[in-house]
Amino acid sequence: MSRADAGPAAGTAGKIEFRILQEAAEWFAVLSSQEAGDDALGRWRSWLAADAGHREAWAQVEAISGKFERLPAGDKPAAHRVLDAASGRQAARRRAFGMLALLCGTGIGAGALTRATPWRAWMSAYRTGTGQSREIHLADETRIWLNTASAIDVDYDATLRQVILRAGEILVQTAPDTAAPPRPFVVDTLQGRLRALGTRFSVRQLDDAGIVAVFEGAVEILPRESNGPDRIVRAGEQARFTADRSRPAVPAEARRQSWMQGLLVTEDMRLEDFLSDLSRYRHGYLGCDPRVADVRIVGAYALADTDRVLSALEATLPVRVRSPLPWWTVVEPR
Repeated sequence: MSRADAGPAAGTAGKIEFRILQEAAEWFAVLSSQEAGDDALGRWRSWLAADAGHREAWAQVEAISGKFERLPAGDKPAAHRVLDAASGRQAARRRAFGMLALLCGTGIGAGALTRATPWRAWMSAYRTGTGQSREIHLADETRIWLNTASAIDVDYDATLRQVILRAGEILVQTAPDTAAPPRPFVVDTLQGRLRALGTRFSVRQLDDAGIVAVFEGAVEILPRESNGPDRIVRAGEQARFTADRSRPAVPAEARRQSWMQGLLVTEDMRLEDFLSDLSRYRHGYLGCDPRVADVRIVGAYALADTDRVLSALEATLPVRVRSPLPWWTVVEPR
Protein backbone atom coordinates (compact mmCIF):
# COMPACT_ATOMS: atom_id res chain seq x y z
CA MET A 1 0.00 0.00 0.00
CA SER A 2 1.38 3.40 -0.95
CA ARG A 3 -1.13 5.68 0.85
CA ALA A 4 -1.05 6.32 4.24
CA ASP A 5 -15.03 8.30 23.56
CA ALA A 6 -12.07 7.11 20.95
CA GLY A 7 -13.15 10.46 22.07
CA PRO A 8 -11.87 13.86 21.40
CA ALA A 9 -8.30 12.74 21.88
CA ALA A 10 -8.65 10.65 18.74
CA GLY A 11 -8.77 13.82 16.68
CA THR A 12 -5.01 14.22 16.58
CA ALA A 13 -3.76 10.66 17.33
CA GLY A 14 -0.59 11.94 18.90
CA LYS A 15 2.45 13.06 16.88
CA ILE A 16 2.61 10.13 14.47
CA GLU A 17 3.26 11.15 10.85
CA PHE A 18 -0.02 11.64 8.98
CA ARG A 19 1.01 9.44 6.03
CA ILE A 20 1.86 6.49 8.28
CA LEU A 21 -1.39 6.84 10.23
CA GLN A 22 -3.26 6.72 6.94
CA GLU A 23 -1.43 3.56 5.92
CA ALA A 24 -2.31 1.93 9.24
CA ALA A 25 -5.99 2.88 8.90
CA GLU A 26 -6.16 1.48 5.37
CA TRP A 27 -4.50 -1.75 6.47
CA PHE A 28 -7.10 -1.97 9.23
CA ALA A 29 -9.84 -1.56 6.62
CA VAL A 30 -8.31 -4.31 4.47
CA LEU A 31 -7.93 -6.75 7.34
CA SER A 32 -11.47 -6.06 8.54
CA SER A 33 -13.02 -7.02 5.21
CA GLN A 34 -14.52 -10.46 4.70
CA GLU A 35 -12.30 -10.92 1.62
CA ALA A 36 -9.01 -10.52 3.51
CA GLY A 37 -6.86 -13.60 3.02
CA ASP A 38 -3.41 -14.96 3.80
CA ASP A 39 -1.76 -12.84 1.11
CA ALA A 40 -3.10 -9.60 2.63
CA LEU A 41 -2.16 -10.76 6.09
CA GLY A 42 1.39 -11.48 4.96
CA ARG A 43 1.78 -8.07 3.34
CA TRP A 44 0.41 -6.42 6.46
CA ARG A 45 2.93 -8.29 8.62
CA SER A 46 5.76 -7.15 6.37
CA TRP A 47 4.55 -3.56 6.57
CA LEU A 48 4.26 -3.79 10.36
CA ALA A 49 7.77 -5.22 10.77
CA ALA A 50 9.39 -2.69 8.44
CA ASP A 51 9.44 0.26 10.83
CA ALA A 52 8.80 1.09 14.48
CA GLY A 53 6.65 4.00 13.33
CA HIS A 54 4.37 1.52 11.56
CA ARG A 55 3.87 -0.41 14.78
CA GLU A 56 3.18 2.77 16.74
CA ALA A 57 0.61 3.89 14.15
CA TRP A 58 -1.05 0.46 14.16
CA ALA A 59 -1.33 0.57 17.95
CA GLN A 60 -2.96 3.99 17.68
CA VAL A 61 -5.51 2.77 15.15
CA GLU A 62 -6.22 -0.27 17.34
CA ALA A 63 -6.78 1.98 20.35
CA ILE A 64 -9.27 4.13 18.45
CA SER A 65 -11.00 1.14 16.87
CA GLY A 66 -11.57 -0.43 20.26
CA LYS A 67 -14.31 2.13 20.88
CA PHE A 68 -16.18 1.38 17.67
CA GLU A 69 -15.23 -1.82 15.84
CA ARG A 70 -17.25 -4.93 16.66
CA LEU A 71 -16.34 -7.76 14.34
CA PRO A 72 -18.84 -10.64 13.89
CA ALA A 73 -18.40 -13.81 15.90
CA GLY A 74 -17.79 -17.25 14.45
CA ASP A 75 -15.26 -18.60 12.00
CA LYS A 76 -12.99 -15.71 11.01
CA PRO A 77 -9.94 -15.37 8.78
CA ALA A 78 -6.58 -14.88 10.40
CA ALA A 79 -6.71 -11.10 9.94
CA HIS A 80 -9.85 -10.89 12.05
CA ARG A 81 -8.23 -12.95 14.76
CA VAL A 82 -5.40 -10.40 14.86
CA LEU A 83 -7.93 -7.64 15.46
CA ASP A 84 -9.82 -9.72 18.03
CA ALA A 85 -6.61 -10.30 19.97
CA ALA A 86 -6.08 -6.55 20.12
CA SER A 87 -9.60 -6.06 21.44
CA GLY A 88 -8.95 -8.70 24.08
CA ARG A 89 -5.84 -6.90 25.23
CA GLN A 90 -7.78 -3.64 25.46
CA ALA A 91 -10.49 -5.33 27.53
CA ALA A 92 -7.87 -6.74 29.88
CA ARG A 93 -6.35 -3.29 30.29
CA ARG A 94 -9.77 -1.84 31.08
CA ARG A 95 -10.40 -4.55 33.70
CA ALA A 96 -7.01 -3.88 35.28
CA PHE A 97 -7.72 -0.17 35.34
CA GLY A 98 -11.06 -0.82 37.00
CA MET A 99 -9.27 -2.72 39.74
CA LEU A 100 -6.87 0.21 40.22
CA ALA A 101 -9.82 2.55 40.58
CA LEU A 102 -11.31 0.24 43.21
CA LEU A 103 -8.02 0.16 45.10
CA CYS A 104 -7.86 3.94 45.02
CA GLY A 105 -11.31 4.09 46.53
CA THR A 106 -10.00 2.18 49.50
CA GLY A 107 -6.86 4.31 49.76
CA ILE A 108 -4.49 1.78 48.17
CA GLY A 109 -2.37 3.08 45.30
CA ALA A 110 -3.76 6.59 45.55
CA GLY A 111 -0.33 8.18 45.31
CA ALA A 112 0.45 6.44 42.05
CA LEU A 113 -2.69 7.85 40.45
CA THR A 114 -2.47 11.41 41.73
CA ARG A 115 -2.16 12.71 38.17
CA ALA A 116 -4.51 10.18 36.54
CA THR A 117 -6.64 12.85 34.88
CA PRO A 118 -8.82 10.46 32.79
CA TRP A 119 -9.79 8.52 35.92
CA ARG A 120 -10.56 11.73 37.78
CA ALA A 121 -12.63 13.05 34.87
CA TRP A 122 -14.73 9.86 34.75
CA MET A 123 -15.39 10.13 38.49
CA SER A 124 -16.18 13.87 38.50
CA ALA A 125 -19.41 15.23 39.91
CA TYR A 126 -20.32 17.01 36.66
CA ARG A 127 -19.28 15.83 33.21
CA THR A 128 -20.30 15.68 29.56
CA GLY A 129 -19.69 13.18 26.80
CA THR A 130 -18.37 13.82 23.30
CA GLY A 131 -20.66 16.27 21.50
CA GLN A 132 -22.64 17.09 24.64
CA SER A 133 -22.93 20.32 26.64
CA ARG A 134 -24.49 21.07 30.00
CA GLU A 135 -25.40 24.00 32.24
CA ILE A 136 -25.26 23.80 36.03
CA HIS A 137 -26.22 26.27 38.78
CA LEU A 138 -24.13 26.32 41.95
CA ALA A 139 -25.35 27.13 45.44
CA ASP A 140 -24.33 30.81 45.17
CA GLU A 141 -26.13 31.23 41.78
CA THR A 142 -22.89 30.98 39.83
CA ARG A 143 -23.60 29.40 36.43
CA ILE A 144 -21.22 27.06 34.66
CA TRP A 145 -21.55 25.64 31.15
CA LEU A 146 -19.58 22.48 30.30
CA ASN A 147 -18.43 22.01 26.72
CA THR A 148 -17.93 18.67 24.97
CA ALA A 149 -16.05 15.92 26.87
CA SER A 150 -15.58 18.07 29.97
CA ALA A 151 -15.54 17.34 33.69
CA ILE A 152 -15.43 19.40 36.87
CA ASP A 153 -15.65 18.98 40.62
CA VAL A 154 -16.97 21.69 42.96
CA ASP A 155 -15.84 22.29 46.52
CA TYR A 156 -17.39 25.18 48.48
CA ASP A 157 -16.32 25.63 52.09
CA ALA A 158 -16.24 28.42 54.64
CA THR A 159 -13.26 30.19 53.06
CA LEU A 160 -13.19 29.32 49.33
CA ARG A 161 -15.42 28.65 46.33
CA GLN A 162 -13.41 26.17 44.27
CA VAL A 163 -14.08 24.58 40.88
CA ILE A 164 -11.61 21.95 39.68
CA LEU A 165 -11.44 21.54 35.89
CA ARG A 166 -10.53 17.91 35.28
CA ALA A 167 -10.90 17.89 31.49
CA GLY A 168 -12.29 19.88 28.61
CA GLU A 169 -13.64 23.42 28.73
CA ILE A 170 -16.05 25.49 30.80
CA LEU A 171 -17.67 28.91 30.67
CA VAL A 172 -18.26 30.55 34.06
CA GLN A 173 -20.60 33.37 35.06
CA THR A 174 -19.78 34.12 38.67
CA ALA A 175 -22.28 35.50 41.18
CA PRO A 176 -21.52 37.73 44.19
CA ASP A 177 -20.91 35.70 47.32
CA THR A 178 -23.38 36.24 50.16
CA ALA A 179 -21.02 34.86 52.81
CA ALA A 180 -19.24 37.25 55.15
CA PRO A 181 -16.49 37.84 54.42
CA PRO A 182 -16.98 37.03 50.69
CA ARG A 183 -15.10 33.92 49.60
CA PRO A 184 -12.76 34.03 46.57
CA PHE A 185 -13.94 32.12 43.49
CA VAL A 186 -11.21 30.05 41.83
CA VAL A 187 -10.86 27.52 39.03
CA ASP A 188 -8.01 25.06 39.48
CA THR A 189 -6.41 23.34 36.46
CA LEU A 190 -3.42 21.06 36.02
CA GLN A 191 -1.22 24.11 35.45
CA GLY A 192 -2.40 26.46 38.18
CA ARG A 193 -5.19 28.54 39.67
CA LEU A 194 -7.44 31.19 38.13
CA ARG A 195 -9.01 33.71 40.52
CA ALA A 196 -12.15 35.44 39.29
CA LEU A 197 -12.46 39.16 39.85
CA GLY A 198 -16.22 39.52 39.32
CA THR A 199 -16.39 38.02 35.90
CA ARG A 200 -17.54 35.89 32.98
CA PHE A 201 -14.77 33.76 31.51
CA SER A 202 -13.92 30.46 29.86
CA VAL A 203 -11.16 27.98 30.67
CA ARG A 204 -9.83 25.27 28.34
CA GLN A 205 -7.67 22.44 29.71
CA LEU A 206 -5.06 21.21 27.23
CA ASP A 207 -2.54 18.44 27.82
CA ASP A 208 0.33 20.83 28.51
CA ALA A 209 -1.33 24.20 29.09
CA GLY A 210 -4.51 26.06 29.92
CA ILE A 211 -6.26 28.88 28.08
CA VAL A 212 -8.39 31.48 29.86
CA ALA A 213 -10.54 33.97 27.93
CA VAL A 214 -12.30 36.81 29.75
CA PHE A 215 -15.53 38.43 28.54
CA GLU A 216 -16.51 40.49 31.61
CA GLY A 217 -14.43 41.64 34.57
CA ALA A 218 -10.96 40.14 34.98
CA VAL A 219 -9.17 36.93 35.97
CA GLU A 220 -5.87 36.52 37.81
CA ILE A 221 -3.57 33.71 36.63
CA LEU A 222 -1.44 31.98 39.29
CA PRO A 223 0.73 29.29 37.63
CA ARG A 224 1.37 26.38 39.96
CA GLU A 225 5.19 26.56 39.88
CA SER A 226 5.83 30.24 39.19
CA ASN A 227 7.51 32.66 41.59
CA GLY A 228 7.01 35.62 39.25
CA PRO A 229 4.26 38.27 39.33
CA ASP A 230 0.71 37.13 38.68
CA ARG A 231 -0.93 38.12 35.39
CA ILE A 232 -4.31 39.83 35.18
CA VAL A 233 -6.37 39.05 32.06
CA ARG A 234 -9.07 41.60 31.39
CA ALA A 235 -12.35 41.63 29.45
CA GLY A 236 -11.76 41.05 25.73
CA GLU A 237 -8.47 39.21 26.30
CA GLN A 238 -7.26 35.64 26.52
CA ALA A 239 -3.98 34.12 27.68
CA ARG A 240 -2.28 30.76 27.59
CA PHE A 241 -0.50 29.53 30.71
CA THR A 242 1.64 26.61 31.79
CA ALA A 243 2.67 25.43 35.24
CA ASP A 244 5.61 27.85 35.38
CA ARG A 245 4.49 30.94 33.48
CA SER A 246 1.69 32.74 31.66
CA ARG A 247 2.01 34.28 28.23
CA PRO A 248 1.03 37.87 27.40
CA ALA A 249 -2.68 38.39 26.79
CA VAL A 250 -4.03 38.62 23.23
CA PRO A 251 -7.53 39.50 21.93
CA ALA A 252 -10.08 36.86 22.91
CA GLU A 253 -11.26 34.57 20.10
CA ALA A 254 -15.00 34.33 19.47
CA ARG A 255 -14.87 30.53 19.57
CA ARG A 256 -13.96 30.65 23.27
CA GLN A 257 -17.64 31.24 24.05
CA SER A 258 -19.51 30.61 20.77
CA TRP A 259 -19.70 26.89 21.57
CA MET A 260 -22.29 27.74 24.21
CA GLN A 261 -24.62 28.64 21.30
CA GLY A 262 -23.64 25.44 19.50
CA LEU A 263 -21.33 27.20 17.04
CA LEU A 264 -17.68 26.94 16.12
CA VAL A 265 -16.73 30.44 14.95
CA THR A 266 -13.53 30.83 12.95
CA GLU A 267 -11.66 34.02 12.18
CA ASP A 268 -9.05 33.33 9.48
CA MET A 269 -8.20 29.98 11.08
CA ARG A 270 -5.89 27.30 9.67
CA LEU A 271 -7.83 24.28 8.44
CA GLU A 272 -5.72 21.92 10.56
CA ASP A 273 -6.54 23.91 13.70
CA PHE A 274 -10.21 24.07 12.74
CA LEU A 275 -10.40 20.30 12.28
CA SER A 276 -8.59 19.75 15.57
CA ASP A 277 -11.30 21.80 17.28
CA LEU A 278 -14.09 20.09 15.33
CA SER A 279 -12.75 16.66 16.28
CA ARG A 280 -13.66 17.36 19.91
CA TYR A 281 -17.34 17.17 18.97
CA ARG A 282 -17.36 13.87 17.06
CA HIS A 283 -16.41 10.29 17.80
CA GLY A 284 -13.48 8.68 16.05
CA TYR A 285 -10.43 10.11 14.31
CA LEU A 286 -10.51 13.29 12.23
CA GLY A 287 -7.24 14.13 10.52
CA CYS A 288 -5.90 16.80 8.18
CA ASP A 289 -3.50 16.11 5.34
CA PRO A 290 -0.44 18.39 5.77
CA ARG A 291 -0.85 19.52 2.16
CA VAL A 292 -4.03 21.44 3.07
CA ALA A 293 -3.21 22.23 6.70
CA ASP A 294 -2.61 25.94 6.00
CA VAL A 295 -5.80 26.58 4.02
CA ARG A 296 -7.56 29.47 5.77
CA ILE A 297 -11.19 29.26 6.88
CA VAL A 298 -13.68 31.88 8.08
CA GLY A 299 -17.27 31.39 9.23
CA ALA A 300 -19.66 30.00 11.83
CA TYR A 301 -20.40 26.26 11.83
CA ALA A 302 -23.12 24.40 13.73
CA LEU A 303 -21.60 21.77 16.00
CA ALA A 304 -24.74 19.61 16.21
CA ASP A 305 -23.92 17.93 12.87
CA THR A 306 -20.19 17.60 12.23
CA ASP A 307 -20.77 15.55 9.06
CA ARG A 308 -22.65 18.50 7.61
CA VAL A 309 -19.75 20.78 8.54
CA LEU A 310 -17.36 18.50 6.66
CA SER A 311 -19.67 18.48 3.65
CA ALA A 312 -19.67 22.30 3.70
CA LEU A 313 -15.87 22.34 3.72
CA GLU A 314 -15.80 19.96 0.78
CA ALA A 315 -18.22 22.19 -1.15
CA THR A 316 -16.36 25.45 -0.52
CA LEU A 317 -12.67 24.54 -0.24
CA PRO A 318 -10.25 22.68 -2.55
CA VAL A 319 -10.48 19.57 -0.35
CA ARG A 320 -12.23 16.22 -0.20
CA VAL A 321 -13.38 14.25 2.81
CA ARG A 322 -12.54 10.54 2.84
CA SER A 323 -13.46 7.81 5.35
CA PRO A 324 -11.65 4.50 4.81
CA LEU A 325 -13.39 3.33 8.01
CA PRO A 326 -16.68 4.55 9.56
CA TRP A 327 -14.77 6.02 12.52
CA TRP A 328 -11.73 7.29 10.59
CA THR A 329 -12.08 10.47 8.52
CA VAL A 330 -9.44 12.58 6.77
CA VAL A 331 -9.56 15.85 4.88
CA GLU A 332 -7.12 15.92 1.96
CA PRO A 333 -6.51 17.80 -1.31
CA ARG A 334 -9.23 17.40 -3.91
